[in-house]
Amino acid sequence: MWDKHNFVKVRNLVLSRLIMLDARRGGDPARLTVNVWREAITETWIDPNLIECFNNPMHGKYLIDNFKPAYQSGKRSRKLLPVIFPKDTLEPISKLSEERTNCNVAEVNIFLFSHTELTIDHPSGCHCPQTSVFVPHPSAAIPTDCTLDIGCQLDLAAENREMFYRHIGHSEATKKKKMFTSALWP
Repeated sequence: MWDKHNFVKVRNLVLSRLIMLDARRGGDPARLTVNVWREAITETWIDPNLIECFNNPMHGKYLIDNFKPAYQSGKRSRKLLPVIFPKDTLEPISKLSEERTNCNVAEVNIFLFSHTELTIDHPSGCHCPQTSVFVPHPSAAIPTDCTLDIGCQLDLAAENREMFYRHIGHSEATKKKKMFTSALWP
């Protein structure tokens, strides 16, 4: 039975999965729109010739079969942020989309992960992981910072490190600034 309580539980779990997978602050996936979802499902962002570009076409086929990419606009910026929907989120998101009306989601709500109670807003992405998974420390629920810390410890070539920083929407300068301020105010 789908009701608004089950809707919120599934919404929070799927949103938490995307937050952790895409290494984003909670607000980015929480602001995903229904249109971005449609673009991912219809593979708008996939070049049909993409598979041929891979050294091993089977790897490309695997990626395209198991992940649906899309892009969303960044908060207060002109940048596009990549979003990757893994295969295990496709069915729950489809179900959430189908049950919107039955679970008190406003018809005019543009957000994929919407609030119930007929509002036109989205949930706080920072709180979803805290309500759906065990988080030993509140700062552990901010995957961008954790991923940034882990990524900086990896032995990556300069071009791969730059790609990593671009994916999470930061730069090496941001990491150095964060490390400097952390040292001043632990």
